[in-house]
Amino acid sequence: MVKSELSKRSFFSVILNAVGAGVVIALIPNALLGELLKFFKDGNVILETIFQLVITIQSFMAFIIGALAAHQLKFSGPAVMFIGTAAMLGSGAIKFQNGTVLLQGIGDIINVILVVIVSCGLYLLLRGKFGSLEMIILPVLIPIIGGGLGLIMLPFVSRLTQAIGHMIHSFTELNPLIMSILIAIVYALLMVTPISIVAIATAISLSGLGSGAANMGVVAACMTFLLGSIRVNQMGVNAVLIIGAAKMMIPVYLKHPIISIPLTINGIVAGLLAYFVNIQGTPMSAGFGYTGFVGPINAFNRMDGDPIINIILLTLAYFIIPFIVAFFVHELLKRIIPNYSDDIYQFEIKTE
Repeated sequence: MVKSELSKRSFFSVILNAVGAGVVIALIPNALLGELLKFFKDGNVILETIFQLVITIQSFMAFIIGALAAHQLKFSGPAVMFIGTAAMLGSGAIKFQNGTVLLQGIGDIINVILVVIVSCGLYLLLRGKFGSLEMIILPVLIPIIGGGLGLIMLPFVSRLTQAIGHMIHSFTELNPLIMSILIAIVYALLMVTPISIVAIATAISLSGLGSGAANMGVVAACMTFLLGSIRVNQMGVNAVLIIGAAKMMIPVYLKHPIISIPLTINGIVAGLLAYFVNIQGTPMSAGFGYTGFVGPINAFNRMDGDPIINIILLTLAYFIIPFIVAFFVHELLKRIIPNYSDDIYQFEIKTE
């Protein structure tokens, strides 16, 4: 049964699809409501509660990914729950401090993937081995072993993020134009990977023009995937991309690395826009692009001159020019690169 199931759809493909879907489920509530609620929640208990809820949903991303992966692998209901629990425990989103358990951030997605792979593999190995005791033993073994290994791996996995952060920080010592282009390219390439670009920005305190360039790199990635997706995916997928949640396309990007070509080209244009419009931001806004208007709002607050002109410039830089450029880049590459087509942007969520 197991071999038959796994022969029909790759184990690792299922995990990656679960990551893409889980990211959407966890991050969309805050992407849609978070910034809006920040403006209106002060003094309103109901809106403050809703804001705290959408922030908290993000922290359960690891659990959602683990549960989705187990579900797509046709595991039992209890197995879905304790694999989700293992992913949550090993993600890094849970902190143990002075006898208190805290939720902090979304965890490290790379670590989540590793924990889910280990936990699902362990379940496949142990399933059916304990007879009537299975419902007692597996809910103990898998969360503790999977989650415990995740906590052990976390410091080592985090070093990858730190290494990329050091590389990006070195760009800030270059000419501002070159810096903007390089940061925008790197953020465009990293946006749709398991690496947390927000964590990188906060770790190196990326601010000012560097933060603006990172923001524009995220915009370039969103536009790249939107233009590729719009003809081959359903309205729901495209709507998610329109609001800027391109992380969902992780499985698509990892299966088709050729997408790095348009990402690089669009990243160059994004870096030029950041430099010439002088888009700036903060470490916390660097990885958001236009999602929730975090990037444009932070950039607007740091611009001098006529507000109307600034709004026009930001509209051109964040939306109109990246969309037009991404469209022409996509169409050109379809003509000159044999393996590049709309079909490589196909995204599927298994619901059964």
